[in-house]
Amino acid sequence: MQPVELYPIQNSLILRARGVELLVLSHHVTELKARKDTKEFADYFLKRAMVNRSARKLFEAWLRKDTTLWRRIYHSVMHDFEENKEETTETAAAETAKA
Repeated sequence: MQPVELYPIQNSLILRARGVELLVLSHHVTELKARKDTKEFADYFLKRAMVNRSARKLFEAWLRKDTTLWRRIYHSVMHDFEENKEETTETAAAETAKA
């Protein structure tokens, strides 16, 4: 099991470790998706998406323990939300076809 788990839910990203959760709001996820450069992505994530100091400090502690965290967050934001969007579109199309 990885120390920090990622859950893309309703266009928001939840980071969870040892019963503690950090929430990245949907408008921050949208902004992060627009940043293809990894440095810009990381800067925005730390300076804007982590809204308060305690969230940043906790996230930085998680980074020290989990060396794969940045890569997994970037991948999750760039790919997982696209899949969820496609699933939602397919579900809506199926419901429309039934009606």
